[in-house]
Amino acid sequence: MKLIQFSFKCSRQVPFYAQLCNDYLANEPYEITIGFVKNRYLIEAVGEQAQLEALAEKIAHDFLLSIWLVESKVEEIIHREGSVVPLVNTQHHLPFCQHCEPLLGDNQSPRFGELALPCVCCHGEQRLHQAISINQVKVWANDILTNGNVLFTLTTEQGKHQVFQLSTTPVLTSSQERPQILICNPNNVPSHFFTPSEHVLALSSLEKPRVTVQPRTQHRQLQAPLYDLCFSYNRVLTVLTEILRQQGVDFVFIDTNNWQPLITWIEKGWSQVDSDPELDLPVSIKALEPLHDQACINGLNAYWHKRRIHFDYKPNHPNDVPSHALPICALHGGNIESGNGRNTAVIYFGRYAAGEIVCQDKFTRTDSFLVLPSLPQTGHEIIRLMATGEQAAILAKFKESLPYSYQALSQINLADSHNQLSGLFAVAATILGLSTSSTNSIQYLNDALIAKALQNRGQKGHRVDYSLDMVDGKRTIEWAKTLGSLMSFCLVVDESELDKLAFGIMDSLADYIANWLERIDETTGLNAVVLAGSDFVNEVLTERLSLRVGKNFTITVNRQLELDGSNLSAGALYLKMRRR
Repeated sequence: MKLIQFSFKCSRQVPFYAQLCNDYLANEPYEITIGFVKNRYLIEAVGEQAQLEALAEKIAHDFLLSIWLVESKVEEIIHREGSVVPLVNTQHHLPFCQHCEPLLGDNQSPRFGELALPCVCCHGEQRLHQAISINQVKVWANDILTNGNVLFTLTTEQGKHQVFQLSTTPVLTSSQERPQILICNPNNVPSHFFTPSEHVLALSSLEKPRVTVQPRTQHRQLQAPLYDLCFSYNRVLTVLTEILRQQGVDFVFIDTNNWQPLITWIEKGWSQVDSDPELDLPVSIKALEPLHDQACINGLNAYWHKRRIHFDYKPNHPNDVPSHALPICALHGGNIESGNGRNTAVIYFGRYAAGEIVCQDKFTRTDSFLVLPSLPQTGHEIIRLMATGEQAAILAKFKESLPYSYQALSQINLADSHNQLSGLFAVAATILGLSTSSTNSIQYLNDALIAKALQNRGQKGHRVDYSLDMVDGKRTIEWAKTLGSLMSFCLVVDESELDKLAFGIMDSLADYIANWLERIDETTGLNAVVLAGSDFVNEVLTERLSLRVGKNFTITVNRQLELDGSNLSAGALYLKMRRR
């Protein structure tokens, strides 16, 4: 007889794993104990070799891959860590699992399209929309095949309406600027997109998240620089995409008010960028007692209760923290899990505040080291200021040699991102000639720059200037000099080297940041650096920061929280600031 422990270490709670542990405790004939210890889900059992091998095979089948799974292990132990007490489980929202999905989602199954198919494992039928028949799904599929698009609405068990628009041609999305794609044939994804192995695994994980990838070069249907992909994530979409796959459709464009979470690859692991709290609230996390009982940012409210931070949705609640303090909130949110606190810094590049590097000394006093430059809000003003400054000569040469790029620069509008990294990178993309229309969004220009950088197969790029400047008593980047540096390169490099230049824009910034952090270390001491903000969906920049900054400092990402959402609300609980 052996005592065997099956463990699944996760970077955040996985409610489906907790349910499986409870199911094994209740239903297996072995001497089972379970637990959730140090972020590990445990199943422990005593038995003979053959019994344990059978149990191992069943567990391997049941525990679907999660994007939050860090390590799985099977080992013989002497003492149990678990108990016979069921785990307190946050309800999962899986509509199907490994037991029911092959039955209802495979066209070869006699139960194909049986959307109300009961499942003893995930109970996905309980999250079923209003009664939908296979014939109705076939009608929707036929609309796509004959008309090229379909629009339909599903109603959840809570009475919420989920609107889906599927099309064989790009959809003009209302809430998302980057094109979104629903995969119908997973086997053919590599023929349409460049998909790193970790992105492929994420797509097929039990969370069914969205990942951002680049299309194949000169693809006939895919003209955008980047796309967000996802696999089917409810029973209706599963059946619909299978019908389309049978008809030779590999993917369709999608617009919906029910987006799957967007994730990004940082420091050899996945992080969630943000979420819609109305659709899915973050799970509670353990934390030290904060300074405030409650803090609400952008409708997501964090509150302290029984040694945990919980979340609820308050859409009409005003922000409890001014925008200029959000990077400090991101610092505190990033440090909740690691417990670092002292001698840390945050790099916040996100959508809710100006990009900023904030450090915290050994006395937990915070200080802003650098704020991203506040660019003029229009291209005309950018040109006017450069023409009256030290960059006048290079601007004139740029106008003469690259009139198309100059004209595109004059038309750019940075009203909502003039003090964010996305605004600076949008201007950089325009100078590189990556703008295709005067209506290009900031998101498109950022994606174009990332896509061009991804085409650089080497690890070196041109050295772009990010010199420091003092404006209104704050350290910032001398933006005109940076743009002048880019214009100089564009005048001398061949078009075939634009990928190297795009890569250099991000690699140079990462190198400058690494040097700035060393200065912070010399003056106040620095042990760890937190990455936060939605702009870290840029995996090229993130990778370069990991390489440059990671040489000297520990890089911290609180994977239990989002990069630009729950981390701000949770971090605001620890903000040293009086409230009215």
